[in-house]
Parts: sequence; structure tokens; C-alpha cells
Amino acid sequence: MKRPVRHEDGLYHVNGKKYKTLIGSSRKQVWNGTAYKTPGGLTKDDLFLNKRQRIVSLKKHRLSKKEHKQNKRLFAQYTAKKGKFGAIKKNTRKNRK
Repeated sequence: MKRPVRHEDGLYHVNGKKYKTLIGSSRKQVWNGTAYKTPGGLTKDDLFLNKRQRIVSLKKHRLSKKEHKQNKRLFAQYTAKKGKFGAIKKNTRKNRK
């Protein structure tokens, strides 16, 4: 893809769409379509609106969701026990007493 330049109308034309600025200062500008990409290089296809209505990176969102599930599985194997300090692994021969 060749480098986008300003046209006579004062806007950048990229892939048939018009943008006021090429690199915006916020994700919101990219989300609303006034800028082509963020300073970090994310385009609108790379962004995602999460359940708290924040604009986040789609890749990072998927990765953190995956890690959260792994942590839930790990901590499901541990519990607190009276008289013991800290988390203790469930259902081991030593801890059944």
C-alpha cells in the first residue's frame, strides 16, 4: 500500500474512506472514524468495545480472557483450611485428614 497523502478536500483517502487525520491521538478518534490509526498502530479492525464500553485492543482482550480462564481452573484446585495458613491443595492424600 502506498503512503496516503492529503487530497484537495483536505482529507486523507485510505482504501476508499476519508479521514481527517492519519494518526489520531486517541482510540476514540479511530473508533468514530476521524483518524485512520492510533499512535500504537491500531486500526478500527483491531479495536473492540468491551462490556464496560471501553475501547480496547481485540487481541489483548482475547488473550486476557484466555488467561483468566486458566487462572480460574488453577485456583479451583486450592482451598482454605482451618488451622492452616494460606491456600492448600484440595484432595491430596496428605490433606484429607
